[in-house]
Amino acid sequence: MNYEQRLFQYTLSTGAEEPHFIMFRGLQRLNIIQLQIELAKIKKLSSETKQLPKTKSEELTKLLHDYTNAIRDYEYLNTLIPITGSQARNQRLDIEQAFAEVGNLSEDPGTYRRLPDTSMLASDPLRDILKAVLPKSLTYTKREIQRRTPEFLEGQPPVEVSGFVDKLARFIVAFIGGAALVVPMLIMRLPEVTLTKSLVTVSVAVLLFAVVLSLVLRASNTDTMVSTATYAAVLVVFVGTTS
Repeated sequence: MNYEQRLFQYTLSTGAEEPHFIMFRGLQRLNIIQLQIELAKIKKLSSETKQLPKTKSEELTKLLHDYTNAIRDYEYLNTLIPITGSQARNQRLDIEQAFAEVGNLSEDPGTYRRLPDTSMLASDPLRDILKAVLPKSLTYTKREIQRRTPEFLEGQPPVEVSGFVDKLARFIVAFIGGAALVVPMLIMRLPEVTLTKSLVTVSVAVLLFAVVLSLVLRASNTDTMVSTATYAAVLVVFVGTTS
């Protein structure tokens, strides 16, 4: 088959698969730098001659437009989701086998990208820990098993967040939130109430609460400050009512 036939057959056979994109980061940078040099030449010419010929004016307009678009394209490609592991390797091998004339494509995992998946659940340090320690049969989604079968069989942590991991993380957060109030109150109240014990308990509890909120839950600075202050206020009110 000639190139056009192979291109049609390859596109038809992969039509049901998720489209993948190659960054071509080196070519993008080459294009941007080339446009910068052309613009620098025009700037030098206008500085030396104190004018800009009409032909160069039209060329300048086109170069500035192309330069801006090249920057936007590079920025957009960097916002796409990286494809790593076996999924990126299979994509590279598929194209190389179908089109031998392209040669060896880059093996850099960051080169291969896909469109953002709005159905994917957001991850955080707590969910990352659960993905690493729980059995892979519970942490992998069916979709990711199909995408990254070798990584699943090797026992590597998944990239996506499964429904089980998400629900377990929510339960842990809810449990910690309740325990953060109940446990300090029990410590301050039992077996006897003393001001020193209450103050130490509040201080330690607020410090631990702030650490969990900022490092594990990755709350913003504002949320961390407001939540910690609110939590400290609740405990201080309890101390005041029991002292």
